[in-house]
Amino acid sequence: MVATWITHIYYGFIFFSPSFFGNAVATFVTGLGPIDRGKLFFDGKPIFGTNKTFGGMLGSTISGGLMGIMVALYFPEILSDENVTDRFSWIDYTWYFGFILGFAAIVGDALGSFIKRRVDLKPGGSFPIMDQIGFVIVAYLIILIFVEIPWQWTFVIPITLIIHISTNLIAYFMGWQDAKF
Repeated sequence: MVATWITHIYYGFIFFSPSFFGNAVATFVTGLGPIDRGKLFFDGKPIFGTNKTFGGMLGSTISGGLMGIMVALYFPEILSDENVTDRFSWIDYTWYFGFILGFAAIVGDALGSFIKRRVDLKPGGSFPIMDQIGFVIVAYLIILIFVEIPWQWTFVIPITLIIHISTNLIAYFMGWQDAKF
């Protein structure tokens, strides 16, 4: 029983790895201008801000796609019928899940920035919970449009939160970053 749960959670992390990779790559890839093109929302504040760039969006999507190809090649059992149920006949469990998950990660990150701007948090400022798991929540919700996945894979979300908070606290106390979260 415990081994089955661990296997499901392991497969969930492997399946969502394009989101994790895409989210990380977007931090380092910039350029091509801000996604919102400097436009303001009706409240007079930036829509996303200058940190959400087309370069980051492309980097996240492409790197997620490449990670998706690796998942399809090296972990084909994750994409088996017992794990992922096809909702549309044109989806055949191939590499493009990675592109979807990479893009979904940046959408989740941009959503967090949108909310930050509405509540007057500075760009790069801490927004606990949303900063840590917003990208994986949106990736989870978007992928559900295309496929049905095991409900146990939902546990990827709270485990991601715990891992993210733990590693940030370690980095903070080691002096590697300025903020705890």
